[in-house]
Order: sequence, then structure tokens, then C-alpha cells
Amino acid sequence: MAQVPRAGRGAEPAAHFNHALLLRARLELDLTQEQVAASIGVDVRTYRRYESGAVNDPRLGFSVRSPSRRRILERLGAELGLAEADLLVGGAGVAPGKAPAAGGDAAASGAGEAPAGAAEAPTGAAEAQAPAIAPTAAHGAAPAWRPLHAHTLQRARHFVGRGEILDRLAAWAGASPPSPRVIALLGVGGAGKTAIAERFLQGLGDAPRPGGVLVWSFYDDPRTEAFLDQAAVYFAPGPGAAPRPPAAPGEQLARLKEALGQGPPHLLVLDGLETVQAEGGAGRAHGELHDALVRRLLCALAAGLGGARALVTSRFELADLAAWAEGGLSTIRPESLGEGDAASLMRRWGIQSDDDALRALFESTGGHALSVAVVGSYVGAFLGGDAGRLSAARAAHLAEAERDDVLARRLSSVLSAYARALPPGERDLLARLSVFPGGAGEAALLQLVRAGGEIAGAMAGWGAAELARGLARLERLGLVFAARQGELCHSTHPFVRQHFKSLLGVPPDRIHAAGSAAPPPRLDEAPRRAPRERQAVDAYEAIVTELLGAGRATEAYEIYALGLGGFAHLGLQLGDMARGARLLRAFAGGDDPRGMPASLPARVRASLAYDAGLYAGALGDLAFACACYEAHNEIAGALADPAPLATGLRTLAYTERLRGNLTEARRLLERASEIAGRVESAVRASDSGQTVRIVALLAAVLHDLGEVDAAGERFALLRAMGDAPVARRALWEAEHALALGRRDEAREATERNLAACRRRGWEGHVAHGHTLLGLALLEGGDGDVASAEAHLVEARRWASATGEVEVALRCHELAARLALARGRLDDGARQALEGLHVAEACGFGPFRARLAVVAARCALARGAGEAASAVALADAAVAWAGEDAWARADALHWAGVAAAREGDVPRGRELLAGAAALRRRLRHPEAAASREALLRLGPTPESEARFR
Repeated sequence: MAQVPRAGRGAEPAAHFNHALLLRARLELDLTQEQVAASIGVDVRTYRRYESGAVNDPRLGFSVRSPSRRRILERLGAELGLAEADLLVGGAGVAPGKAPAAGGDAAASGAGEAPAGAAEAPTGAAEAQAPAIAPTAAHGAAPAWRPLHAHTLQRARHFVGRGEILDRLAAWAGASPPSPRVIALLGVGGAGKTAIAERFLQGLGDAPRPGGVLVWSFYDDPRTEAFLDQAAVYFAPGPGAAPRPPAAPGEQLARLKEALGQGPPHLLVLDGLETVQAEGGAGRAHGELHDALVRRLLCALAAGLGGARALVTSRFELADLAAWAEGGLSTIRPESLGEGDAASLMRRWGIQSDDDALRALFESTGGHALSVAVVGSYVGAFLGGDAGRLSAARAAHLAEAERDDVLARRLSSVLSAYARALPPGERDLLARLSVFPGGAGEAALLQLVRAGGEIAGAMAGWGAAELARGLARLERLGLVFAARQGELCHSTHPFVRQHFKSLLGVPPDRIHAAGSAAPPPRLDEAPRRAPRERQAVDAYEAIVTELLGAGRATEAYEIYALGLGGFAHLGLQLGDMARGARLLRAFAGGDDPRGMPASLPARVRASLAYDAGLYAGALGDLAFACACYEAHNEIAGALADPAPLATGLRTLAYTERLRGNLTEARRLLERASEIAGRVESAVRASDSGQTVRIVALLAAVLHDLGEVDAAGERFALLRAMGDAPVARRALWEAEHALALGRRDEAREATERNLAACRRRGWEGHVAHGHTLLGLALLEGGDGDVASAEAHLVEARRWASATGEVEVALRCHELAARLALARGRLDDGARQALEGLHVAEACGFGPFRARLAVVAARCALARGAGEAASAVALADAAVAWAGEDAWARADALHWAGVAAAREGDVPRGRELLAGAAALRRRLRHPEAAASREALLRLGPTPESEARFR
């Protein structure tokens, strides 16, 4: 594939390798070329290319994006006492380890896919690349963006075929606007997905572009919040391209979407997405993304965000993007290598056999790209390139794999042969490296060697030089991949890692602990106060993960609950919902909240499942939150104390209400009420606090269902029970009063409640109260818009700090209503539609209806030309309202107005008649407005009868 030209007005000069300095340093130290080559772990021919300057491309200069080149630079500097910066000359802004690449320096291959580099991604702006936006040559020209490789994708040693896919990707990258918006490279592990993505990026080059390019590997860093942090910093720089500080959890996605929506042809390349997708089970659908924010980002990209586009690799279907399968998403499934490409690849690995022998090898691998590459490497390295020396038994074993898991068994067979052929030290090095999924640096590996005994294995007695030579040899064989983001690290493909890890003979947690140089985690390491600094929280997350890996679940729980403060601190104080959700997945060992460690007491397992639901609910993942609460209730149901089950049923009902499943919420609350004690005798109940919460939520559900009198009776019952409404109980009662037109009552009650919640530090309830006060101020013809806007600002503080989706949706609704009141119709529609997309992605049913109604009202206010849009939005609102009588009443009213405005008077009359009847039953303060609108259309006898 042709390299994209870098030359052009304003382009930076290419960097060159300073071979003259290298020669001078070697001669001054009186070393031979062979000695230097051995000391840095390369063959002498490779070293001579550096000393002669042959590594410098006449046009493109010297690229250091290749992991092998970065390793060689580092070792040359260490062995000869040279600064890496002195080994690179020319090229504005070139810094060690961060110089822009000029394309490929060695044949890359689509034959093998692997996790990108081994190092952890930087999360701060300054650590990533400086600056993201390059200066432009012409005054006033659009800014040019330097690509950011937060991780280095593995470049397979030899590349064959895939021309059609690469041509398609190249055309897509240059299209404006792109179609589709998201391309997914899907296939089994080892199919060549990562290699194709890396080859595509190599073709793009690293010259400044009109849009940014961010490369992220979830193999290297599966922390979705770290990805969003980096993306928000990179794509949304502040004034003068100065890096902005990392966004708060609730601002990450909003800032990123705003930046991507500005118009430039930004590109995200996301490798290994399956590491943050569900494999399917009791908790989640196959291919569903764990993180709701990443799900919303990809959905927004598929729907269209400026000129932005994304290339994704995964083993799983993108289940969350199914709605865009016919437009915004396109799937490419790389096929197995054909016989010709497979033969070419095996020859590049050093196989010199005839066509018949190559054909036999091809048939034994089935054309699976990684299997072909590993077979080629094995035969070339250990059998002298003679495929005939591959035993008939081994070939037959490969062929037999067709009867079972074809690809896995074939590859496992080749890797078993490799394990027998490798020298013991290199085999044990690869096995120990496989313990570190994010990769390991040489310092960590040297610690394993120095530990001796079974930790070091056959590496016992090695020094730094032997370790460097072992790593270099494994890299040449295609079994190990090196990359540098800060420290040079080494990793390997997941298939290779899984196979060689099984050869350890030592518990993996002992290897990991020895390589981390950290003392065994202790419970007294938990801080007296839960940490707030990200670095400290990272450290304790690592301790919890390590303890779980070692089977020490009880200690892990105590670190989570006491050291990190559980949901009360991680969620409510720090707003670190994604981290909390990830920790709870680690406890469960996957996506099923029923999988909490059996060694933990039942009450602890129930509390962990409950916390998992709280994190999921805050992130807007309502379906999974319900699955977590159901798991909690199964465990709690067997406990002697009924209180946890009553709490779980109530919280599940709360979540079902958000989803719009009101009848189910009512059923759950009635069951919870039976468990907590009959409502009529609640004053004498041992847990009256539990009962009043159940009654209050039941009142809110009855209100939504349109049973206004029953709701009022439950709210009155709370007072008869001696309850002083506070927090959600008071908020729900105020919402009930506001819906019935008792605006002053709602405002006064909410102001008292807000003050009480603030004193207690319940900031989530404070934010909810601000949105309610804002809506109360807008009701009626004399709405106080300025004061309502002040309440919106206060509510957004919590939404920005935590990312809590329910509060964010309330802010969207209030912001849209404010803009409508001020006549800023475009802004109102934008706020409503943004909220609508969030509600749709997260499953908040009634919010979809309410936000669609505001968007329809904005369209109607813009004039007759928007009538069709208003009809579509209002009709959708009617469908989305579901069981929510209040949302349905408003949706029917505005759907009738929109239909009449578009000219469909009979339908408008019918809808308005339904709205008038329903609003009258609800005692809706706008019932007269529906009646008047109906009369203006001239009601029919049928509609009159319906209204009566």
C-alpha cells in the first residue's frame, strides 16, 4: 500500500539517525561491530545498517514508532553512553520516544494480530504528546493535527495480502463525510485484525493532518475512563492548543462529543474492544459494552458527529450498534489467508520447501493468519526452513483439529511444538511474561531472575545481557512484541499468552508479585481515610485485583469496603463509577453478578451485587443494574434478616420506574411492603425507615400511573406515620404537587428539602432538587427564567462531577425548557435531542417521551416548515410514554397540535381529544389548553363523547 506523502508546505523536516555519532562512539570505546551488536541484542547486519546510515530513508528520514527501533535506540544509548536525543538529528519537535514516524521501516504483516504495546497509557495531557495541534504554514489556515499513538499497535513481522481491505480503509479515511461512520474489523483471535489496523495507520503516516488521529489499545489499558480522559484531552485542547486538565467523570463524554462534533475529520482507532465487551451470560448480552459512556460515544459516532469516524477491532459483534448496521456501522471480517498468500508468508519466515510441502502446511493451518505465521516461524527457526521435517504425526494432529475448536487447537498444537523447541530459559521467559497481560519491562523481568528458585525457573543465573538476548530472539520469532510508552515493555498475543501461561508450574500471583516489586498487600495498608488522589486510588485498585487473583477474596473485600470506602466513597464522593463497576466485575469474575466469590459470606456477596447495581445505575446501564439487584435479592432472600431483601426490592423497583416499567415497579414495592410489615401497622414496625421509603416510592409510582388520589393518600400516610419527608421522599411529593399545579407548595417544600440535604452532604439529592426548583420557576406565564438558569448551573455541578445519568437527563430537560422559554429554539432542540439520545442509549423510557415533547415544541415554534419534524417527535413521544400517564397526556397534546399544523386535522382532533380526556382525569393544570385546542379544530360528536 502506498505511503501517504509527507512533503508539503509547512511540513516539518524528517528526523534522521545520527550514524556518524554512533561510529565515533564505538571507535572511541575500542569496540568491534560484533561486540556492540551482541550487547544490544541484534545481529551484526542489523547493527551495520545503523552505523552506515542505511536506516535513513532518503525522503522520509528515520521513524522511531517501530517498537524494535525504540528498543535499539534505548540500548545504544545505555551501552555507549549516548543520549537518545543526540542519536536523532533534524525534525522539529522530535523527542525521545515520541518522534513522529515516517511510515514503515520493516515489512509489517497482516498475518498476525496482537495486543498493542505493553505499557500503560498516559492519562494526562502533557504525558501524551505535545501539542496535539501543529502550527500551520498559512495564516488563518485550518489547524493541522499530529496523530497520537497512545499505544503502539503490534506490527506483525511480515505482511501479505489484505489489499482490498486496506484500499477500502484508505478511501474511507479520506472521505468527507465518511460513510459509514464506524468500521468494525471482526474476527477470531489471530485473524489479523490488529495487523490490518496497524498497516492502515502506517499508510496514513504521522504528518500533521486536518483532523486528529487517536490510537488506543484496550489490550494495553482496558480502563475505559482512561481512554475517555485521553481522548477528551487530545481532541478538545484549550486556547492556543494548551492542554486542558483532565475532565471530571461527568464531563468526559460531553467534552469529547463536543470536540468531535466540530467538523474536522477526526479518527479514533480502538484495538481490542472485546476486552471491554461482555462474552454473554446472565448479566449481559454477547458483545455488549461494559461501559455505558463508551457505548454512548460509539452510538453517537455511528449516528454522526461532525466528520469523526472510528475504526474498531474486536472478536465480538458490536451489539450496542445494531441499530446502525444498515448505515452508520459497517463490519469487515478478514477471511483466512488464501493458499498463495499463506505460501508467501511462510517463505518470508524462512521456509524453503516446495509448493507441495507448503500446500500441506497451509491445509493443516486452515489459513488462520496467526497459525500460518507461527508455523512459518517454527519451521524457519528450528527445522532449517524444511517443512518436510515437520513430523507426519504433528501434521496429522493439526489436521485432526478440524473435528473440534479448529483454530484454537491448531494453534495450540504449533505452540506446543514451539515450547518443546525453545531453549528452557526462553520458554520460561515467555511463560513468565504471559503473567502480565499489560506487558512487563526488563526491570520487572530482571526481578524475577534475581528472585531465583521456581520464580526464575530456567532463567536462574541470567544477567541483563542474557535477558536482552532472550527477549530479542523471542521478538524475532514473532512471539514477543515490544513497545514504548515511557518504559520499554514487552508483551505477546493473547493466544500465545494463554498457552505459555499454562506452562508456568508456579502460581501466577507469585510471579506477578515478584515482578511488581511490591510487598504482599496487607489489610493495615488501608488508609485511615479513603483516598481521593487518582494515583492512590489506582494503587488500591491494583491491590484489590491482585488479591482477587490470588484467591484472597475476603481481604480484597475489606480493602474495597474499608480502604476505598465502597460505593459511598468511590461513587458518591469521587464519582468514579467506571472504576467501581470494573472492581465489581473483578469480584464476580465476569459479567454475571451472581458470580461473587463463594468464599465470602452471603451478606457480603449480596452487598457486592447491590453495589454493582448502584454503579451500573449511576452510569445509566439500567438493564444491567436490574440484573445486579436481582442477583442481590436471590442471595438476600436466604438471609435470616429480611431487611436486605426489602431494600433490594425497593431499589429494583426504583430502577424499573426509571425504565418505565411501572406495573412491575408497583408489584415489587407491594412485595417489599409485605416483607417490611403491613403499611397500616408501619408505626410499630421495627424498621419504620424502610417502610416509609417503600410507601414514598409507591406513591411516586402510583402518580406516574395516573392514580392521582391513591398517590396523594400514600403521601398523606407518610405524615400520619410521623415521617418528616426529606431527600427523595420529599422530592417525589413535590413533583406530585407541581404536576397538579400546586407550584408554590412544591417550591417551598423543595427549598426546605434542599437545605436539609445540603447539611447532610447528600449532593445527588441537592442536584435533583435544583432541577425541580428550576422547572417550578418556569411553570405558568410569569416564569422566572433567570432564577431557573441559576438552579440549572447548580444541578450541573453534580452531573459534571459524577456523570450520574438520571441527574444529567433532568439537566437536559430543564436546559431545553429554559431555551424554549427564552426563544432560543435551536439551543432548546439541541439540548432536548442530546438528552433524548442519552435516554435512548441507557433505557430511560419516560425521559425519552418528555424530551421528545420539548424537541417537538421547539420544532413547532420554529414555524410551519418544521411541522413534519414535530409530528415525528411527538408521535415517538406517545409511543415512548408507555405506562407513564403524565408523559402520555403531554405527548398526545403536542402530537395533536403537530398533526393539525401539518394539515391532518382529523388525526389532530383525535389526538387532542385523547389528551383532553386524560388530562382532565389527571387534573392536569393544562387540561383546559387541550380542550381549547380541540375546540379550535371543531370537535366531532365522537371526540365530544370521548372527552365526556
